[in-house]
Amino acid sequence: MKREVNGKLSNNTPGQASGPSVPTEDYYVGVDLGQKRDHSVVAVILKKNGQITLVHLKRFPLGTEYQTVIEYLKLAGERFRNVRAYYIDQTGVGEAFPENARRAGVKNVKGIELSLPRKSDVMTHLKQVMEQKRLHIPRDRELIIEMNAEIAKLTEAGKTKFSHRSGTHDDRLWALALAVYGSRFETIAFHPFAAFGKICPSRIEFT
Repeated sequence: MKREVNGKLSNNTPGQASGPSVPTEDYYVGVDLGQKRDHSVVAVILKKNGQITLVHLKRFPLGTEYQTVIEYLKLAGERFRNVRAYYIDQTGVGEAFPENARRAGVKNVKGIELSLPRKSDVMTHLKQVMEQKRLHIPRDRELIIEMNAEIAKLTEAGKTKFSHRSGTHDDRLWALALAVYGSRFETIAFHPFAAFGKICPSRIEFT
């Protein structure tokens, strides 16, 4: 079955989406947390036959309480049944958010501390998936801007440091990257002829 991804990506609350729950398939969720200066973002991907499709993206207003994000994750789990893993950026908030999510009934939660080495692992994996033309995303202008604006530079210590250009954000990008990273261990049965949707070129800059 082919999935249409050329339209505008929905960011409606999953519980308010029209129609019944989607069929049981393998989904992965990435969560980039923010509050005052950065936004919290939830990204949901579908992985099937080695192909990865972004099917849902929600960016919360600045100042949104973390409990609201947790409640949203519960709704996402009800809508996208069979979520294999929730990969949550716990940098700056510690284990509290992932633990509170588990207590609220969100299953398969994995907290990730985004140190420089781990950031490099996460973004390198996303870049590889893009270069292999296995990532399919909708026509989301803000996400594309974030992907094109991300910059990676080597520090004097030889580590890769990521940043974004002034006036831009990268919250959507990191939520997507975490979701893709969370799906990396699934056994891939890759069928090139089954590719579908719009493929985003690899535009993340490594300098």
